[in-house]
Amino acid sequence: MKELESIKILIAQIDKHLAILDEIFDELGKAIDDDVRLLGRTNRTALMVASIIEGYYTCAETVFFRISQYFENNLVEGRWHKDLLERMTLEVEAMRPQVVSDSVGEDLAELMRFRHFKRYYHGFAYDWERLDSLIARLKRVHGPLRRDLQSFRGFLSKI
Repeated sequence: MKELESIKILIAQIDKHLAILDEIFDELGKAIDDDVRLLGRTNRTALMVASIIEGYYTCAETVFFRISQYFENNLVEGRWHKDLLERMTLEVEAMRPQVVSDSVGEDLAELMRFRHFKRYYHGFAYDWERLDSLIARLKRVHGPLRRDLQSFRGFLSKI
């Protein structure tokens, strides 16, 4: 019974994070279409966009961490962010399918690298070309990430 309860909790966490990812994705679109258009490509609007991108990856990583806690729960300190994402691209035989496709993992790896940079960069002069590239990557990955997580959710519901 405890196993079923844990699976239901994990499914609920995936659902919650899918909704948050959608919300963050929508806010990014509004920020670009409304705020950046109105205020221009300034350091302040760049900081806003960078924060939204950071939040998106952090939300995805949080759901991956919950999945890892349920299935593996043995991440090594120091490299755990990178290891966690890499594990989500692996099928673990007789345990669980791949959580995200390799291509989704590659796009998310770039967002993860930016998130790491942003956390340790305390300036305000962001490169808009780099942000444009990250925005395009986030827009490209959102649909496939949703599909991958929903597919994994389907796997969980059959356990």
